[in-house]
Amino acid sequence: MNWKEQLEKHEHSKDWESAIELMQKTISDNPNDVEVYVRVIYLLHNILVEEDYPESDHDHIAGLLKQYFNESYKRFSDNAEYLFFIGKILYIAEWYFGIDDDFNPVEEKQAFQMQKKAFEKEPGNVLFEWAYRFSLDDKLAGYLAEQILLHDNGKVEWLRSKGFPGRYILESLERSKEKHKLYLD
Repeated sequence: MNWKEQLEKHEHSKDWESAIELMQKTISDNPNDVEVYVRVIYLLHNILVEEDYPESDHDHIAGLLKQYFNESYKRFSDNAEYLFFIGKILYIAEWYFGIDDDFNPVEEKQAFQMQKKAFEKEPGNVLFEWAYRFSLDDKLAGYLAEQILLHDNGKVEWLRSKGFPGRYILESLERSKEKHKLYLD
């Protein structure tokens, strides 16, 4: 069983301690793998904001999240895939990343800047364009979401291959598509 399969198993069983230990080893073994960092950042962030875990583990998990974010940002701040995923994750509870963007306009938030940079690096990538436009509450985002979900099986399969972070994006695409339908009605 590879690390992705093991991680999925731990995530589904909500065995957070084993998932974190697995990802720490995986990062140690694969320090230049963007997907490893995206997955560990999503895992830690999700545990902190969505899951039940012992209160005594909070500071440790939050510290790991900030550490892995800082490490990965230094390594991958020019990688469009990294910018896309982490830009989406950063919008929720950015203080865990050591960022204080609460009162900044959208265009000044680091999450938005990351999504914008991903789109600029790959202007033909409709998924990255969707994320950028979605952040701006641009009505075109819903149309793009619909087009991706209905007509771009390659992008949908790519997202599915990314585990929980990919599923999070797929859910966001679905919400964006539904919002678009409301605009049309």
